[in-house]
Amino acid sequence: MNITYRCRASILSLGFLLQLISSGAIGQLPSTLDLSGQWRIRDGNPPASAAWRDTLDDSQWQHLKVPANWYSEGVDHQGVLWYRTRFTLPALDTDYMATLVFDGVDYQTDVWLNNQQAGQHKGYFQRFSIDITDTARIENVLAVRVDSPYETPGKVWSFHKQLVKGVFNHHDTRPGGAWSDRGQDANSGGIWAPVTSHISRGAVIDNVLAVPDWSRGLEHPILKVSLDYRANRNRSVVMLLRLIPDNFIGQSYQLEKNVSLLASQHDAQTLTANFALDNPALWWPSGHGKQNLYRLEVSFSDRLGMMDVTHVRTGLRQIATDPQEQSWLINGKRLFIRGTNYIGSPWLGSLTSADYRRDLVMMQQANINAIRVHAHVAGRALYDLADEMGMLLWQDFPLQWGYDNSATFAQEAARQAADMTRQFGSHPAIVLWSGHNEPPWDATWMQYRYPDWRPDINRALTASVAQVLSQDNSRIIHAHSSTAEHYWQGWYSGQKSDHLKPANNSIISEFGAQALPDLTTLKNFIPPADLWPKTTDKTDEGWRIWAYHNFQPHETFELAKVTRGPNISTFIKNSQQYQASLIQLAAESYRRQRYQPVAALFHFMFTENWPSINWGIVDYLRHPKPGYFALQQAYQPVLPSIEPKTENWVQGQTGRIGLWAINDNWHDYPQASLHWKILQSGMTLSEGVQDINLKADSGLKVIELQVIPRSAETIKVISDILNRQGTVLGHNELQLYVQP
Repeated sequence: MNITYRCRASILSLGFLLQLISSGAIGQLPSTLDLSGQWRIRDGNPPASAAWRDTLDDSQWQHLKVPANWYSEGVDHQGVLWYRTRFTLPALDTDYMATLVFDGVDYQTDVWLNNQQAGQHKGYFQRFSIDITDTARIENVLAVRVDSPYETPGKVWSFHKQLVKGVFNHHDTRPGGAWSDRGQDANSGGIWAPVTSHISRGAVIDNVLAVPDWSRGLEHPILKVSLDYRANRNRSVVMLLRLIPDNFIGQSYQLEKNVSLLASQHDAQTLTANFALDNPALWWPSGHGKQNLYRLEVSFSDRLGMMDVTHVRTGLRQIATDPQEQSWLINGKRLFIRGTNYIGSPWLGSLTSADYRRDLVMMQQANINAIRVHAHVAGRALYDLADEMGMLLWQDFPLQWGYDNSATFAQEAARQAADMTRQFGSHPAIVLWSGHNEPPWDATWMQYRYPDWRPDINRALTASVAQVLSQDNSRIIHAHSSTAEHYWQGWYSGQKSDHLKPANNSIISEFGAQALPDLTTLKNFIPPADLWPKTTDKTDEGWRIWAYHNFQPHETFELAKVTRGPNISTFIKNSQQYQASLIQLAAESYRRQRYQPVAALFHFMFTENWPSINWGIVDYLRHPKPGYFALQQAYQPVLPSIEPKTENWVQGQTGRIGLWAINDNWHDYPQASLHWKILQSGMTLSEGVQDINLKADSGLKVIELQVIPRSAETIKVISDILNRQGTVLGHNELQLYVQP
């Protein structure tokens, strides 16, 4: 940021520079331009008066850090909150423009500068700019009205939502859960991302989008550049594009064009350019090549010099699907997707770049190569880190279940979808846009929950968002995430062994089960008196506080049939073992079905995002559960998969076990070998070695064994794949429970 602002400062006239120096705006330029810090706040809900906006004396107002969500800073609030801060600008020459840039405000924003309304915005995740050239003074009072409202009761609010906030105002992993009366607790509102002021001469570049076009092949792509700008009058300028290697040594590219800017001080205009490249360095996912990134610098200048300059980082990669098997192709190479769903926090302002990096490192250590950013747009640091670390992203638009069915709401959602693709579309890590998670018209289970459900509810909403997403032909477009691709056997229906049945979809975007965190974590939010409810009946009042923290007693006890045992420690163990065993069973089953038909697999979900009991394999303190290690094992790139062909093992009766060799890597392992050992009560029931030539990007069934349990003790199956040098490429174990 310092470099960018120094570049911007260098465009100013000598007189203006002197003004900046005398005002103190230069010397510590980032602190002058960055408006982060302690702002003043005051409740703005009725019967509060809007006159507070204009009152200069705010000495009795409460302090609140900006950027931050108000709840994570101790302000439990719904609705309107007034923010106030002061900042200094130099006197501006007549050709200069002053802009306020908000990186993210949740949800409705109205901005006043020096008692004059300057602009407004709706939506929680977007960066937006407001021109303040005409209202700015040397000493400025900035007032921001932020409204993150409580969804209106009356009709069942959860089916008729008015806010495009996805999981942040309705989901079963947020405070209160999806269906509780308190399901809107812990509001996510606030100025949660940085606010800055920016000075330019004559024009300002608000946004740059760079996406590749592969119509000329991988060696000769076209970088399609689109930029949003505002200008204070019609003028001719020179637009300079420079594409510079950002994290590697390589060739730079440059394009210079004379362009005409239209007067648009308050409303952005768009310019486009096609940047033809020869033999650029490609971006590859982690484990399959380098994450080569470029810095695209865009500037305007005229005969007086630089007017404005900005940059965006991007990478060149091709993503497509094979039309026959629906596999995902990265730069022409087929890749099996081993993914997880992710919600880092209900309060995005609480997540730092270091927090996101910690989570992504844990994912990579668990052999995860893709993330579904589940029904929300995350903080910008996640996308930067995914680019750097080579983690593929499935990016959902923030639509979760039911919404206002009006054409007006559909239009608003489409507008915000365009914001998402335009502002985040330069990230090579994002390989898929998805529009609506479990829309009501696709989720027939909603007819049992909502009396006004209809087969066509929200169909137009889903279509309007999908139409916007489809305009990006550089990515896979998934119009909606259907309930048909959410494999909840063993939790919401059926039993976990159902995961051994053939899949019906190339994409499985959800599967998993809940598990309790460790006792030390659980005690952080469940009071001692509530740690052991009297019964397993879901109506037992003792589960009330557990349910608030997302625990599902009906699914745990009646569907999954997890037993509590004699104490809380036993219950935790049983719960965690159930989650781990389901994850291993399901993940391995679908990996054995690679491209027949499964091409992409997304476990649900990676982490508990607040003090809760849900589907995370990592608790909210980032302590891994056994499910984490089960997924790590099942997601090994080279996997000796163990297939229990017999569902119910009985003492003295023959059972069958299939042994597989799966290789997601892009290179062969000739003269490899599969080793196995099957043990029960310290005795070996079967042991052997099978030579294999393990091809790149392949899976094969090596052998099927017949085993007779000698007792009712647990059977342990161990399998390894070794290369020709004897190095272990993959190790796997499975426990089989035997009935007497």
